[in-house]
Amino acid sequence: MITFPRYATTYSLFVPDEESAREGARVLTGRGHAIVRVAPDTTTDSGWRIDGLDEGPYPDGDDRWWAAAEHRAVAALAEELGGRLSTSMALPETARRFFPEGEGVRDPGTVRELRLGVLSREPARTPAPAVVHGLGRREPSGGPTGGPIVLDGLDDVDWASLTGAYGPADEVPDILRGLAANDEEWEGAVEEYFSTVVHQDTCYDCTPETIRFLVQLVRSPRLFPAYRLELLIHMAYVATIDPVPATGEADSDEAAACRAVVDHLPDLLALWPEASAAVRAWLIVLAAVRPGAQPRPEFEEFRRRLDGPSPALDLALALTSGDGGAVRDLTLAAASWDEEVSAMLEEPFTRRTRELKILFHLALTELAPSD
Repeated sequence: MITFPRYATTYSLFVPDEESAREGARVLTGRGHAIVRVAPDTTTDSGWRIDGLDEGPYPDGDDRWWAAAEHRAVAALAEELGGRLSTSMALPETARRFFPEGEGVRDPGTVRELRLGVLSREPARTPAPAVVHGLGRREPSGGPTGGPIVLDGLDDVDWASLTGAYGPADEVPDILRGLAANDEEWEGAVEEYFSTVVHQDTCYDCTPETIRFLVQLVRSPRLFPAYRLELLIHMAYVATIDPVPATGEADSDEAAACRAVVDHLPDLLALWPEASAAVRAWLIVLAAVRPGAQPRPEFEEFRRRLDGPSPALDLALALTSGDGGAVRDLTLAAASWDEEVSAMLEEPFTRRTRELKILFHLALTELAPSD
């Protein structure tokens, strides 16, 4: 059933010259954008801008899927024209009211036919696999949990010589002590860590130094199980911001943080014999980050015993075994039902980085605890 999205998207392409602007406007017009305008870019001496308004219609009510498909197409156009893309979303009447001024270049009478014609060439979302294994459910805690944990070597690090998001990393040991308190203030300590030590996909030279202390916490039998699982998820995130290459050295703070996680994988995998099913699943994900990782029989056995589909674990095992064909098939399959995976396939990452980012996204969707 043909529908109109609740929100309209304004696409603004900033291109080098008028010729590029008019070519881009022609393409957006052909894609059925409701309004298309071109104008000189007042922020540069010679650049131009193209503005297009996508307010539907879409072939069905899956707004996110069709909006993502349009975003990919327009992003590719911006790259082809040597420009950059900016987007904003608003209710249609608001988007029209604040739409940038410029020379109009489209016939509004053909919007519906063009829009549906273009999107009819895009595949609709396929049904996602029905995940039934239940690894995303919180498990009851067991064992001697609770109480503060001592972090060995914390005061041996010259934190003042390192930097975090806001300057010298003097506060980092207190943040780690906040995590080690293992109490009801945990969430606040995590927020501080992801403000100072890792901030919006950016690591600092203090970040790799903190990993060994996170590993100490994860391995402590006193740590609450929910906190242990959360730290494993956070370490998987840190390790996939900028994964270290299969060969070569880390060339960024993000890659150095990934290297620190990889270096401590043996310590983390030592948890396996006594670990819960949820922890084991994330250990499999983390193991896939290691360059040249080797398949482990216990991973395969764990997967065989798991009920139903598991896109995340299947991808992790394919990466661990080095099965490039399976990795390709699994990522393409995920892109057919998950628009974020589809977008990641278009990003200018290295293949390894792209695959690991997709793995973390799928794992977060499938394996992270949900209330």
